[in-house]
Amino acid sequence: MRLSEIFNSNEITLSFEFFPPKTDKGDEALSRALDELAQLQPDFVSVTYGAGGSTRERTAEIVVQIQEQHQLPAMAHLTCVNASKADIAQLLDDYYARGIRN
Repeated sequence: MRLSEIFNSNEITLSFEFFPPKTDKGDEALSRALDELAQLQPDFVSVTYGAGGSTRERTAEIVVQIQEQHQLPAMAHLTCVNASKADIAQLLDDYYARGIRN
């Protein structure tokens, strides 16, 4: 579901924000957290990334994982620092191709 639809239909929303883990242990902890938090039925979750886009690819991977494995609407943060218009356009195309609509 698109976030615009969620915000238009709900007066109050519940969401969680995650930072992409840097280790396998962090990946496991995130997966466990998502399993537990999904039970709270958040309206959506978001995944940020590091300064200058340092974890941009991991952000996309995690958003896809959240959508596919946890069936939660997920949003990928977008930072334009140190990126050209062409870089951002390519990133948005990549997100779209991976099924990321938020």
